[in-house]
Amino acid sequence: MKRLIVLLSCSFLLGSCSDFKQKEQLRSVEQLQANTKGLSSRMERSFPDTLSAMRQNMMELQLFLKSHVVLDSVDRTYAANMDAYKMTSKKIAPINRQYVALKKAFLDEKNRLSDLHSDISNGFGKRQKYDAYILKETKNLSALKLRTTEFIAALKDMTEQYQLLHPKLSALASKLR
Repeated sequence: MKRLIVLLSCSFLLGSCSDFKQKEQLRSVEQLQANTKGLSSRMERSFPDTLSAMRQNMMELQLFLKSHVVLDSVDRTYAANMDAYKMTSKKIAPINRQYVALKKAFLDEKNRLSDLHSDISNGFGKRQKYDAYILKETKNLSALKLRTTEFIAALKDMTEQYQLLHPKLSALASKLR
């Protein structure tokens, strides 16, 4: 009888320890989910709605200037501005591709974290590997954070170039009209 009581007590202690670890793991996954959501919304907020309009304006202005500016000699500032403007317009397509890739990566990360949270709370899968899975998702989130930071920096650089060059070249185009 005493053995049975000791055995039940030990099993209760082991069960409560695993429950404590489960709660800690769930908190870690919930923190990762919150970080992923915050990072995703930061990326969405930084992406301008007017990017396609900017691209269209740039293409139209370049085409107009190409067909209407005929110079005997090329002004260096005009040439430098046009080159920078063309390079800026060429950055839009890679930024769009990067945006789509990041959106997909965030969606995949959210799904993986949701599945991991569900597995941990229900005790599915290999319990001894939950910590390794959490560590892997932490590394994935760090990589997403780096990619998002690079994306936002590229987007900011492109937008600043547009805002600097477009008014100058538009003023030149309005003189030619």
